[in-house]
Amino acid sequence: MGKINEKIYKVLCDIYTAEIGAVGIYMDQHTKCTDMGYQKLADTLKADAIDEMKHAEILAERVLMLGSTVKYQKHLLPEEKQCDIVAMLKLNINIEIEAIERLNTGITLCFHEKDHGSRMLLEEILKSEEKHLSDLQTKVNNIEKFGNQYIVSHLI
Repeated sequence: MGKINEKIYKVLCDIYTAEIGAVGIYMDQHTKCTDMGYQKLADTLKADAIDEMKHAEILAERVLMLGSTVKYQKHLLPEEKQCDIVAMLKLNINIEIEAIERLNTGITLCFHEKDHGSRMLLEEILKSEEKHLSDLQTKVNNIEKFGNQYIVSHLI
């Protein structure tokens, strides 16, 4: 394909890095929630981690297809002591908000640089991240409204 556009390369690698960080955080939360008996929440977190891993995979494949390799960078790490489910969910909301902002910036760049293959790939990831955000916000809102009743009936 020729030389990769450096601006698009940077965006794809930055998004890849963020996705890898999210995988680690969501899997860490999955195992902690399983250990605490929040199995339904743990299953959701595991599914979200798998989605993020799939995003990272298609981003890496796109970078390779464009003629380069993924640049590995420092990413977010799980908080070892984090065991409060509301704090976990609020952290994940922030992760998803940042992902959506990063993706929207990348989509705009890809449009201006006329790389519509990368743009379309980022748009697909964006839809997934928007769904994750909506689901997380619903869970937090319901915990705040209904408290332990919601936790017992929907997260355990």
